[in-house]
This record gives sequence, C-alpha cells and structure tokens, in this order.
Amino acid sequence: MVKLILIGFMGSGKTTVSQLLGQQLDEQVLDLDREIERQSHQTIPQIFAQGGEQAFRQIEHDVLRQSMNFAGILATGGGTPLREDNLQLLRHAGVPVILLAASPEETYRRLQQQDNRPLGNTLDVDGIRQLQHKRQPFYDRCADLRIVTDRLTPTEIAQQIVKYLQK
Repeated sequence: MVKLILIGFMGSGKTTVSQLLGQQLDEQVLDLDREIERQSHQTIPQIFAQGGEQAFRQIEHDVLRQSMNFAGILATGGGTPLREDNLQLLRHAGVPVILLAASPEETYRRLQQQDNRPLGNTLDVDGIRQLQHKRQPFYDRCADLRIVTDRLTPTEIAQQIVKYLQK
C-alpha cells in the first residue's frame, strides 16, 4: 500500500522531492508519469499527440488505480486530481497527501528548463496562473498538508515532510 502521496502543479518539485524522501525514508518511489510511459511504451507528449488529453487522463487513471497498491512513495502528475475518480482515490488512500505549490512566476521559471511538458510548454505566466487557479480546488480537496516551494530547496521541502510524518 502507498505510504505517502505527493500532488501539485507541474514544476512544483514532486519528482525531485519524492526521490529525496525515498532516500531519507528508505522507501521505493513511483513517479506516476514515468509509470504511465513505461506501461504505455510512449512518452507523455506522444500520448497527448496521438490521443489528446482525454486519452492521457484515462491511461493516468488506470495506472493510478494500480499504483495505489505500490509500497512506497507515489509522486502524481500535475493534473492527476482533476478527475473525480482520481481525486477520490487520493482522498481515501488512508495516507498523507502532500501538496507542493509554487507561484506562477517560479513555475514558469522551472518549466523553461524542461521540454517534456505538453501543457506547460505552451503557457506564459498568466496562463500558468489561470491553470493553477482552476486546479487549486481539486488539490485542496485531497491535500493533508500544503508546502509552498518557491523559496525552499528540495532538501528543505523533504525535511518539512519528514517532520510532518513524525508528528
């Protein structure tokens, strides 16, 4: 069974922080986006190009459902909580769900360093702000803890999560 779930907008640090937590807590880490790519034998941009966002979200749901049995830390994709059935899986997982959040400006800066984001690579700061605002209620509905990552290093974020888990 999953022991900890990280959620948040693209570029918030889920993948990096999950790797650090895995090392610190001696837990396996499953990155949902990488698992989708492994199971589908396609990159996420290829899935989007071939079937669109709806096809991707269905694959994402199927892989999320399977991943709830994973024994370790689960880092979800930025849009995972948008589907109601995914949101319910996350809410009822019975483990801490940690929301990593970054400002639109910081998110934009981070996304400029990556080229594998089908949605993020087309957005400016205002587009990111609007999309974050639209997604925030979904994140809030399943998060047990919210950490703003703008001024924190990945190590500091992981330390905050470890402290939270020790309470």
